[in-house]
Parts: sequence; C-alpha cells; structure tokens
Amino acid sequence: MNEKWQNRLGGAVDELFLALPKVRNRLKPVWMDRARYEREIDYYYENGYVADPETFSSFPESAPSFEVAESRPWQEGRREVVAWESAYMPRNPLLRERYNAWERNRTACLVRWTHGDGGRKTVLCLHGYMLGEPSQAERMFHIRRLFSLGLDVALFVTPFHWKRGYRSLSLRGIFLQPEDVAMTWERFGQTMHDLYGAFLILKGSGAGQIGIIGASLGGYNAALFSALTDVHSFAALMVPAVDFSIPLGPDSIRLGLGEGDPLLKKIREVWRAHSPLNFPPRLSPERILVIASQGDRLCPAVHVQALRDRWELPHCHLLPGGHWLVFNNIRGREWYGFLKDQGFLP
Repeated sequence: MNEKWQNRLGGAVDELFLALPKVRNRLKPVWMDRARYEREIDYYYENGYVADPETFSSFPESAPSFEVAESRPWQEGRREVVAWESAYMPRNPLLRERYNAWERNRTACLVRWTHGDGGRKTVLCLHGYMLGEPSQAERMFHIRRLFSLGLDVALFVTPFHWKRGYRSLSLRGIFLQPEDVAMTWERFGQTMHDLYGAFLILKGSGAGQIGIIGASLGGYNAALFSALTDVHSFAALMVPAVDFSIPLGPDSIRLGLGEGDPLLKKIREVWRAHSPLNFPPRLSPERILVIASQGDRLCPAVHVQALRDRWELPHCHLLPGGHWLVFNNIRGREWYGFLKDQGFLP
C-alpha cells in the first residue's frame, strides 16, 4: 500500500473517532449571555495578553509542598502518586469563582515510577486529551521499557483529567471548551503552572536531568512548555496538536454569530492565543523531536509543518498514516535514537 492510501486509511479511522464529537457539537445548544461572555474575553485584550500571550503564563517560584498519596512496589522500584495543592489563580477575575468551583481540580498530581535512588535521568510524560490514567500511560509511553533501560519515569496529570477530573462522560472532555474560550485559556495557564511545579518537585526529590515527551494534547503542552522555558533537557512531540481550531474549535459549534460579528473574531483569536505557533522556542530546536502523521485528522500535519518551519526544527518526521493508525515502526526507532543522542541512554 502506497503512502497516499496509508494516509487515507489512517485519516478514515480518525474521522470515525471524530464523528460523534462533530455531531454533538453541531446539535448541542450553546447558551450565551453575550454581554458577560464578551466582558470575559475583553479582559485578555485590555490586559495585553492577546497581543503578547507570553505575558499570560506564570510559574511557581519554588517547589510546592507535596505528599506521597499512594506508594506500592513496581518492578524493582516503586510507583508513587504525588499530590499537592495547585496554587494557580486564574488571571481573569471575572471567572475565578466559576473556575475554582471545580474542587477536584485543585489538587495537582504526578505519578512516579522510580528506582528509589537519586540522580536518575527522568522522562516526564504528558498524556493525551481525556486520558491520564497511569495504566494507560504505561502502555502508551512503554514505561516498562524505559524503566528497564535505567530511567526513572513520571506522568504529569493535566488539569481536569484523571483524579483532577470527573467520571461523568459529559464532563470528561471539559478541558477543551470551544464554547468557552476564556476558561480554556485559563486551563492551559494552569497546565503550564502546575507542570513547572511538577518539574520542581522532581528536581527537589533528587531527579537528574529531566526530558519531556507528550502525545497529542500532551504534545501541544510539551511544545508550549518549550516555548516558555528551557528548564528541561529535551522535548519529544508525538502526533502533537499545534492549533486546536481544526477540527473541533469554535467553528465546530453553533454559536449563533454571523461571520462578520466582531465577537466571533475575538473568540477565534483568544482560542488560538496559546498555540505554540505564537511563540519562538526557548528550548534549543536541536533538543526537540517531532513525529507526526501525514493523514492525521485530529492534529493536522499542516500545523506541524508550520511549527517545523517557524521553529526551524531539524528533527521532524511526518510518517504515513493517521493519528491512531501508523504503518511503520520508525516512531520507536527515532524516539530511542533521540534519547541516546540527548545522553539519556548509553
């Protein structure tokens, strides 16, 4: 099968996955108090965050106090769940009460697969949208293999996921809300804040060099983190999202706004404001690996190509297939080769 058909087949699998969300978004009524909603969005314009989105992000100055909430033997080491209170305060005062009402999300958490000694190089994993359970991460990131190669591994749990989220199917996808772009931007703000806190916790607990790998939404977060800081040793982006406008952005829902409506323009701009495409990288491009799929319908390759060109990334591979269906094993070969090149493997 040639690449053209591999891309079509991979894309078809993605379209099946997207069918239900697309239909749901079109049928779901969107209630909007226009005056309130526009005031919330205008806050980001009035304070310069849309013009200069880098000023929106905030990081903790020191490692947060934490507790080991769970600990059990794993392989020849231990698997631990580390928890701490997120100190993130939404920038926008108009929605702080609504944002902080999500009580489970106030407790940040990190899962560690540790050998138990200090100084180990560590791979910090960033999961995909609506994922985040450690058992899923073990399979997705091949944690047993990384561990067997002598690395410690950790999983950062994105806000509103796993223990920070809700079991209800109607709420599991609440991290991305194209009908509420202000809340969505604040969620990315909290993600960056808490991810930096997780990094400080790992360093304070004796971890050696720390590199990050993210898949899908995790790839977006890894790219955004690499645009805002260079505290990590490397970033590997697997089938990364780069711009969430397609396929499930604000244009996928019925907002009831005409194409020429100035509010619609603001909604689109705020939705895109946190895209990695808006920033130059802080981390050296030589330390960034991107592996994406040509036929991906969830995280379109055209956005990955734009990031590659803007950031001048030398390690960017566009493989045949889709988001879920990939037709060769170059992904693993490039990933482990990259780990070796970055000094994480002998």
